[in-house]
Amino acid sequence: MSKLKLRKNRDGIKIWCRKCRQHNTGCKHYEHQNYRANYIDPITGKHKSKILVSYEYDDAVIEAINFKKGLEQQPNHTPASIVGNDYDLATGIVKYQMYLNGDSEYQQYNKNLTPKYIRETIGFLVQFHDSVKENRKIKWIKPPQINRADVSYFFGKMKGKYYPKSVNNIIQALTTFFDFLIDKEDIIMKNYFKECASLPVPKKTIKTIDKEDFEAILNAVDTYHPILVQNNGNKINLYQTWMKDAFRLFLLAGGRREEIIHLRWCDIFTLKNGTKFFMIGNLKANRIQKTDKEFVKYIPIGADLEKVLMDMGMEQKKHSNERIIDPTEKYSNNTMMEMITKAFTHYKKGAGINGEITLKHLRKTYISWTNQVLGKDTGKITSNASQKVLDDHYLDPTILSAVEKAALDVRIFG
Repeated sequence: MSKLKLRKNRDGIKIWCRKCRQHNTGCKHYEHQNYRANYIDPITGKHKSKILVSYEYDDAVIEAINFKKGLEQQPNHTPASIVGNDYDLATGIVKYQMYLNGDSEYQQYNKNLTPKYIRETIGFLVQFHDSVKENRKIKWIKPPQINRADVSYFFGKMKGKYYPKSVNNIIQALTTFFDFLIDKEDIIMKNYFKECASLPVPKKTIKTIDKEDFEAILNAVDTYHPILVQNNGNKINLYQTWMKDAFRLFLLAGGRREEIIHLRWCDIFTLKNGTKFFMIGNLKANRIQKTDKEFVKYIPIGADLEKVLMDMGMEQKKHSNERIIDPTEKYSNNTMMEMITKAFTHYKKGAGINGEITLKHLRKTYISWTNQVLGKDTGKITSNASQKVLDDHYLDPTILSAVEKAALDVRIFG
């Protein structure tokens, strides 16, 4: 999460660190920080404060103003503090964010969630919060006051804005949020989101990339201007000496973004029969696992991938701990993932290729070609839901046979 900033005229707003439990500490716990509105009653001298939902300063100012007006104009309906469970919907969202971050009194329920998942979930909740205000023409509402009409209004808005699969995900996020308020916060209310029917999701046509388009994108790395102008006007130079090799690895190894950028030369293993493969930690499985077991993933090195690795110096580097992409480790993992994703789309445009082809379609292409050879065993290579769980770093013979077959027979683009 980016650093929150205050302006010279702070409008009664401070930055509250939930970890330090202090205001404006100057700490770097950015993921634990929120804007907080502070108000002192000029008559009683009593202090009132509220943790704000927005991470944008201008929006936080609006929230702070509404908070002050609510205290001054409706003293009998002032939003409660974050202590207890008699609070408004916005405060409930903040408490839920703290819960998802593992920064609450519910330590026994902590889950290992990604920042992206938390950010998206909170975004859905904020949309519902804004929808209720819009529908009711009010500024404050408490969770028990949410009714079917609020849910119906929001459901209709989401149907008009998102695809069915996204709508289902949003409704699930809201269902889980209100379950939290009911089960963890002991708020007496009904969860009307449980009544929402899932929208039918049409089966998508899996898009892949063909050899000619892929080679055109590689050529564009050398010929198309590398400067990307973003929506905010900032410019990024996307050219890197290793960018074409990164695209090739994404296609020929078929891994997820975080797996490919983590690959190191010492991850390569060779069997007695000459079969080569990468053996790496299954980052996704290990991140969400609920046991102490470590999940392992194998990436077979076929002839086409081996040629790319040889051209990159595999014989000299195969025992080193050097990272294969960005060997100097100039960039962080997140920066690399974003840079490669943006670069692929940028150079696709430079190659004159239309359509919704993105970096993720390289993995889809790999899986499609691998499936033609391995069939039902494809999941053992791609580590999808059908992968056999591994206990430790040992070679499971059922997976090893699939690795050997893939290394021998799979050829991307035939």
